[in-house]
Amino acid sequence: MATSSVSTLSLGTAMLSSMNRAQNQLTQLTSEASSGQYADLGLQLGDQSGYELSLRDQTEFLNSLTTANNLTVTNLKTAQSALDSIRTTAQSTVSTLTSLTAGSSSAASTLQNTGTNSLQELIGDTNTTANGNYVFGGDNSSVAPMADYFSATTSAAKSAIDSAFQSTFGFLPTDPQASTISASDMQSFLSGPFAALFSGSNWTSNWSSASSTDVASQIAPGQFISTSTDANQPGFQQLAEGYAMLTELGGASLSTGAQQAVITAASSAINQGVTSMTATEAGLGTAQSSVTNATADMSNQLTILQTQLGSLDNVNANQIATQLNSLQTQLETAYQLTDQLQKLSLAQYLPIS
Repeated sequence: MATSSVSTLSLGTAMLSSMNRAQNQLTQLTSEASSGQYADLGLQLGDQSGYELSLRDQTEFLNSLTTANNLTVTNLKTAQSALDSIRTTAQSTVSTLTSLTAGSSSAASTLQNTGTNSLQELIGDTNTTANGNYVFGGDNSSVAPMADYFSATTSAAKSAIDSAFQSTFGFLPTDPQASTISASDMQSFLSGPFAALFSGSNWTSNWSSASSTDVASQIAPGQFISTSTDANQPGFQQLAEGYAMLTELGGASLSTGAQQAVITAASSAINQGVTSMTATEAGLGTAQSSVTNATADMSNQLTILQTQLGSLDNVNANQIATQLNSLQTQLETAYQLTDQLQKLSLAQYLPIS
């Protein structure tokens, strides 16, 4: 019959090996209990690892679009708020013009002051920023879209108006000879040479640095829309035309007829500008609604994806707790046995002589 010997050394070594394995398991389970996810996800998922990575990529993509959409909504809201301010100023200006009587003692100063203040507000609102970008710059959002008409150095826009006036009448608006301009001649100038300064290349050369190409944003997978507007839209041109008309010609020593021609033309341009701005703002509102809806849809998709990821990545908390308790019990038992083995001694069993 074969015999085998058992020593405290061999028992202790086996026990130590078992304890080390249990301790490693305990460390892993403690980590999983803390994080809520498997410590070695690849080992746990096996051939489902590729599927899990695909879900994670989709989640990251939707999260990035959601973040971008939040910034886009801020830009759209800021732009609409600025357009509200622009329309309010325009409506107030028209109200002032409507109540004004051409040829009255205060008409000239009122026209000029109203035009100057309104034009300054238009420039300020047009150069509104959000998230570090000019909201009316189109895709050239890093540059202020509207030039400062009132800069210390005579602006290109003012120089162009003075040049057009002098070419037509032979003198500047500030010249006393302006009183000789007839109503019909003023009307012809305002609808012809003057109006031409607020469109096409004259506008982009003297007034606007904005791009006519607006920002196109991907608001959802495969869905792109325009999410901005620009200062080259008709409303900006029409309002600038009306305000500049008042600023440069309102204070001139015009005849009553010519002054009334200025009031009528300015009111018409500003009213057209209000209508155009209303349409522009409506377009931004539609874009904001589309972005908001896309974000809500992606939120629902993210909930589904996160649930799917959770079913793959997350541990069973109850199961982990049970395993932890079992391991802790095993380790406590092992420690007790090890302690008892260490106390064993052959001397305890030798006969006393």
